[in-house]
Amino acid sequence: MNMRIVLFALALLSLSACSWFKEKVEEPEKLMKHANNVELKTRWTKTVGDGLGELYHLVKPAITADTVYANDVYGRIYAFDRDTGKQKWQKNLKVEMSSGVGLGNGVIYIGTLEGDVIALSQLDGDEIWRVDIASEILAPPQTNGKVVIVQTNEGKLYGLNASDGSFIWRYEAKLPLLTLRGTATPQVFGNNLITGFANGKIAAFSAEDGVLFWERRVAYPQGITEVERVVDVDGSPIISDQTVYSTSYNGYLTAIAPNGRIRWTQKVSSHQSPLVVDGRVFVVAADGVLHSYDAETGLPLWNNNLLLYRKLSAPQNLSGFVVVAD
Repeated sequence: MNMRIVLFALALLSLSACSWFKEKVEEPEKLMKHANNVELKTRWTKTVGDGLGELYHLVKPAITADTVYANDVYGRIYAFDRDTGKQKWQKNLKVEMSSGVGLGNGVIYIGTLEGDVIALSQLDGDEIWRVDIASEILAPPQTNGKVVIVQTNEGKLYGLNASDGSFIWRYEAKLPLLTLRGTATPQVFGNNLITGFANGKIAAFSAEDGVLFWERRVAYPQGITEVERVVDVDGSPIISDQTVYSTSYNGYLTAIAPNGRIRWTQKVSSHQSPLVVDGRVFVVAADGVLHSYDAETGLPLWNNNLLLYRKLSAPQNLSGFVVVAD
């Protein structure tokens, strides 16, 4: 597959550091004029609620074969037909949502600013259960159909019973004083789950009982100030061809075998999930440089610095193109 780059000037809110410290503001690279090699056609658009709120929660829609589920931060959640955009149903939960939508086994899962996990029916949006874990949830809850995995902004990882929300297990990572505002979305596959934490580590667990299989450090705190020592793993790990690919802020792009053995690393700071396709790994660095690496060896293939400091989204694969947005 011939991978090419497409640049779209979309107004997306990027993950940012905690607002109570000041950071050096770099001037975004000016966009260059280029030939429009791709023609995009809008199939449908919908307005979803009233936006992202004062805390700029990064809520994202979830998509199935026939439905798009989306929410705002003020408690509204919608289901749209994927092909036509026709609204199937709408609910107002009257809570401040801080996560996007998680899906699994016919159920929608949402996290709130106050620490509630809410389960809704995908069919009609009716509430199934609600449980309070008393900690802000920024990543969409994930499930294997039996256990719901919830990761909080405080470094806690919960396993909840998918049928009623009751607690099964809990794990707590020790976090540094200062972290980015965001958490990785746990990746659940069968009875296994992998996720990253704000202490610069990625870890694998049993989804059933929370047993820790292994953990590996992929970023090392360096520098004098707390800002310099931020090492969050906020991008979700990506699993491809029996390898886990993980990014970290002020750390490394790391390829890890299923048993936890590190296969290779490349120094690159990123808080976005990588993209793995056609034997290559694509990473958007924190400074806006787009990198490409060989997935097997980790050798650099190329980089593109035409979008420096434009707060790019994570790269996506769209019909043979690498797509990023600012």
